[in-house]
Amino acid sequence: MTEDINKSYVKRYVDKANSTDNEAVKKNCLYRAGTHMEVIECNGDDNLTPEQQQIVLDAAKGLK
Repeated sequence: MTEDINKSYVKRYVDKANSTDNEAVKKNCLYRAGTHMEVIECNGDDNLTPEQQQIVLDAAKGLK
């Protein structure tokens, strides 16, 4: 499934999440990246738990 992942899209949102102090922006960016990679459920709720945030970050690292 990784062949369907747009790595530049994921990188853009993970980088933005890592560069902001705004928690809402961070969660939204990680939600977008995580749902694109299909590692978290796409349910419209971007209020990610710390565990979900880590899942997204770990999956993004695996794309490099």
